[in-house]
Amino acid sequence: MSGQLQSKLENALNEARMLILGGQVLIGAAFRLTFIDGFDKLPIYSRGLHLGSLWLMLIALGILLVPAPYHFIVEDGANTRRFHELVTFVLEWTLLPFALGLGVSIFIVGEKTMTTAAGAIAGAIVFSVALGIWYVFSALKVKRRPVPVPKEEPTKLGQKIKEALIEDRMVLPGAQALLGFQVANAFTNTFDRLPKTSQWTHLGSLLCVAMSTIFLIAPAAYHRIAENGEDSEEFYEISGRMLLFALFWLGLGIAADLWVILERMTQSSLIAWIVSAATLLFFYGIWFGYSAVKRREKTRERLAG
Repeated sequence: MSGQLQSKLENALNEARMLILGGQVLIGAAFRLTFIDGFDKLPIYSRGLHLGSLWLMLIALGILLVPAPYHFIVEDGANTRRFHELVTFVLEWTLLPFALGLGVSIFIVGEKTMTTAAGAIAGAIVFSVALGIWYVFSALKVKRRPVPVPKEEPTKLGQKIKEALIEDRMVLPGAQALLGFQVANAFTNTFDRLPKTSQWTHLGSLLCVAMSTIFLIAPAAYHRIAENGEDSEEFYEISGRMLLFALFWLGLGIAADLWVILERMTQSSLIAWIVSAATLLFFYGIWFGYSAVKRREKTRERLAG
């Protein structure tokens, strides 16, 4: 039974890492599509559907990233049943928007290649298969026997650092993929036709995602250069804070590029400002605000007990 909770959490974090990477690549490709010349030739309902699915995937991404700041801010890196329940809940409910994103992508390509009806059928099939395998198949295979409750044990420093690095790796590959898509977007004909305000905003978004990538890579450099690969409380604290800085810049970068897309598609700066600002507030609220509230609740519980 010893170490069972630790093993469960490590598996859960690796599963979250898989989903986040796949999700961020889907999001990066969705951003990229809006800068391609052929996107403007799509029917308005297809463009609207694409934008809606992109926004839902961004919300899902924000929720998927909640465990990383929560683990550092609330649990101080400790492995607890409460943290395991949070990761499980997040993984279960964020699959749906990505299934929708896959279906919409197939629909758009299918509509362009064949007909609207054929594209809709293809998209619906992909969406249904994703839901069927991810949810229905898994639900049918749920074990009926009682699941033993893992015992909570003190989390060693080495394990804290190991999981902190996993959480870094949850975010890093997707951020790098998004960075690559953003650089490529700046060399499209569509980008050249954007107003200077939008071009500068895209550049600002690119800089923000670059800053996020720098902070995500920083723990590896620090661990090798400053600590010579040794584990220390200082390294754990620095890696956790670097992750928080990275999330700050990542949220800002995503919201800025979302503004560029919304302003271009709706021709309304007001709509673009409202939706992108609301998205950024949502990111910061669930990453930092939610974790801060839970930390205060945990402190009050400890003092009351």
